[in-house]
Amino acid sequence: MRRVAAVVISIGLMVALAVWAPGARAAQFVAGPSVTVGTEERLDDELYAAGNAIEIDGDVTRDVFAAGGTVAISGRVGGDVTVAAGSIRVSGPVAGSVRVAAGTVELTGPIGWDLAVLGAESVTVGRTATIAHDVTVIGAGTLTVDGTVRGNVRGNVDMLVVNGRIFGDVDVNANRVEIRDGAQIDGAFRYRAPQPATIAPGARIVGPQAYTLSPGTTGGPQTTLDRVLSWLSTVLLRLGWALVAGTLLVLALPRQTALVADTFRHAPLWSLVWGLVVFVVLPIAALVLAVTVVGLSAALLLLGLYVAVLYLSQVLVGIALIRLLPVSALRSDRRLVLWLAMVVGTTLVLVFRLLPIPFGWTVWWSLLFGILGLGMVWTALSGWGVHRVVPTAAAPAPAPVIEDASSTEPIVRSETERSGGADETREER
Repeated sequence: MRRVAAVVISIGLMVALAVWAPGARAAQFVAGPSVTVGTEERLDDELYAAGNAIEIDGDVTRDVFAAGGTVAISGRVGGDVTVAAGSIRVSGPVAGSVRVAAGTVELTGPIGWDLAVLGAESVTVGRTATIAHDVTVIGAGTLTVDGTVRGNVRGNVDMLVVNGRIFGDVDVNANRVEIRDGAQIDGAFRYRAPQPATIAPGARIVGPQAYTLSPGTTGGPQTTLDRVLSWLSTVLLRLGWALVAGTLLVLALPRQTALVADTFRHAPLWSLVWGLVVFVVLPIAALVLAVTVVGLSAALLLLGLYVAVLYLSQVLVGIALIRLLPVSALRSDRRLVLWLAMVVGTTLVLVFRLLPIPFGWTVWWSLLFGILGLGMVWTALSGWGVHRVVPTAAAPAPAPVIEDASSTEPIVRSETERSGGADETREER
């Protein structure tokens, strides 16, 4: 507990140093269940916000860094927007770039520079939105361009839908591409997909077109068997990575791994609560540290641990689920037993995470497992929320029973009487 307290105090001192360091002194730091910047408010510096629901309706003259459940920006932002959230909606003008990692992303306002998206289920550039430069999307489900993109569109998506105008080139990897009526691509149109794009008669493509068949696919449309085999190959690849990481964890830290896994059984609610707190607060603390020179190394360390625990959360949650079973042999700290629990539990968790469930449930389950993993690690290390049993004092030994020759009832002598009798005996001697 003292070690954890020392770590917390050290991090607090580093954060305080970052806050009072030159260049970060005027920034605004706001955290809570709900964070709101009213329409009449004006922040003349950077904004760091963390909360379940974040609404920015006012004017922020510089950059915005936010992490939360839902983020809505309808006011003006004079710099860049960097957000990690479940849902992001930007309707106000942003002078700089928008960089997001989220489940759903919706843009309806003008963006002064680039749009960069990582791992979203759906990305929508609305009809009223204008991206002044490029759009880069990595690992998205559906990218829909109904508005205007004055630069290029690049990335890896499951489905690309274009119904607006793109002044630059289109260069994407996708499973399906649709160019609808009213769409216009002024630059080159290059894409890699299992089948050719669906191009409506009313669409206009000015530049050259280049279609490349995706590696490992046939020229025809994908059948159900092809989709099943593709899903199985993805599951097996990710499962192999996770099992290798879990094996190394079990071999190197068996007792610590068992302790973290058992935290879910002893304190499930606190694991979830602390996981949500760490999930939101730690990236904000790392961003605060990163804006200073002295705190950059600490920020990189925190982010490295953060990403490592998020990835290993599927392993830790899997072990915890197996150790919940009412079988005492499964709760051993032996490496072999722990490794078998890791293999079975990780397989179940990962297969469940990768099930093709609609409406973005895969993202939400992955988020839940990540939050649980963070909470289990923090609760196990800190002990906050775990009920600890205090051992009771041992009961005194019962007094010996001595039979009296002249009486049928036993004579019970206390410890004092026995010691006193022994002293008298010694005096008589």
